[in-house]
Amino acid sequence: MTKSKIILSIFIIFIAAAVLYIFLIGNDKKAVRETADLYIKAVRDRNFEMVYKLNATSQKRILFVLKGSDSNKSELIQQAYKEQKESFDSASPGGPAFDFNAIWVEKLIFIPGMTYKIGGVVMERNIDNPTAFYRKRIDATVVIDIEYDQKDTAPLYKGKNVKKAVYLVKMIHSKNLTRVVKDIVVDDKWLFKGVAVKEGSVVYWE
Repeated sequence: MTKSKIILSIFIIFIAAAVLYIFLIGNDKKAVRETADLYIKAVRDRNFEMVYKLNATSQKRILFVLKGSDSNKSELIQQAYKEQKESFDSASPGGPAFDFNAIWVEKLIFIPGMTYKIGGVVMERNIDNPTAFYRKRIDATVVIDIEYDQKDTAPLYKGKNVKKAVYLVKMIHSKNLTRVVKDIVVDDKWLFKGVAVKEGSVVYWE
C-alpha cells in the first residue's frame, strides 16, 4: 500500500470515528435531558421510588452492597432503601444560605408551584474514570431555567426568596459509579449527581 493510500485510509477512519462520536453524543444528550426531566418531576412530586432509581448516590450504595462479600445482600439493599427514604422525607435543607452540597438539596429547589425549562446540555470528559468506551468517560451538565410562582413557598438564597434562577444539574453515567464492577450488570442509564446555581442568574421576589 502506498503512503498516499495509507494517509487516505487513516483520514477516512478518523472521519468515520468523528461522525460516530457526534451521533452517539447526540443520543446521549437526548437521554440526559429525558432523565433530568424525570428526576425533576420525581423530586417535585415527592415520588421517592423514582428519585431512588435515578439518584447516583443511592445507586452507588447498591453497587457497593453487590460488590461486597455479605451473603444477605437483599436485606442490606432493602435497609439502604429504607434509610435513604427516611433521609429524603426528613430533609429540609432550607435557610437563608442553604448549602448546595447538602443531601437532598434538590428537594428545596424542585418544588410544587414552579415552572421549568430544560436548556442546553454540556458533555464533559471524565478524566478520572478508567473505562475504555468514550461514553463511560463522559459526564453531563444540564441547564435548567426555573421560575417560582409564589414568594412564600419559593426557596431562599442569600436570605431572599428566589423568583427565577438558572440551575446547573450534574449528571453521571451509571457506568461511572464505581471503578471496578465484576460480574454485576449495571444498567445503561444517566443519574442525577448534584445541582448548583449559575452565578448571576438569580432574580429575587420584591
